[in-house]
Amino acid sequence: MEIWQAIRDVGVPVYQFPSRSSQIYQQATTRSVTICSYTHLAVLARYADLTSSANSMSLLHDVFMTVETMNPSPNAGAYWQVLNSTFLQASPSLPGMWKEEKIASIEAIRVAQQEALTHFARERERIMRLSRADAIREFLSWRKLENKERAVRSVKDRGLMDFA
Repeated sequence: MEIWQAIRDVGVPVYQFPSRSSQIYQQATTRSVTICSYTHLAVLARYADLTSSANSMSLLHDVFMTVETMNPSPNAGAYWQVLNSTFLQASPSLPGMWKEEKIASIEAIRVAQQEALTHFARERERIMRLSRADAIREFLSWRKLENKERAVRSVKDRGLMDFA
C-alpha cells in the first residue's frame, strides 16, 4: 500500500490547530485519534521516498501507538512535543527533513498572508471608489436584508395547534 493511501485526508495546515490548550487534544488522546499537520505528512512522504513505504508506514504506526499511550490532556505543547519527538527519533535522516519542511511551512504561511493582505488592500481600494449609492447597495446585499425580510414574511401559523 502506498503511504499516501494510508494518510490521505488526515492532515491540516499546522496554523489551524489551537496552540495552547484545546479540547481537541484531550479528545484525540482519549479516543486514540492522531492529529497531524501537512508538515508531518510531507515528512512521511519524503521518508517513504528516501527509504521505503514500509519504513514510512512503520513510522506512522509508531506515531499512532505513541498517541494511544499519551495521557489525555488539553495541552497543545505536550501533545505536539510527544508527537514530534516520535518523528525525530525514528531515523537520523528525519531531523533534516523536518527542518526543511518546517521552513517550507513557514514560507507558505508568509506567502499566503501576503496574498491575503494584497487582496484585502485591493478590496478596500475598490470599496473606497464606490459611489454612496453603490456602497449602500453593496452593504445591503452583504447583510442579506432582503432574504431576512422574506424569511420573516413567510412565517405564519401552520395550524399545528388547531383542535380537530
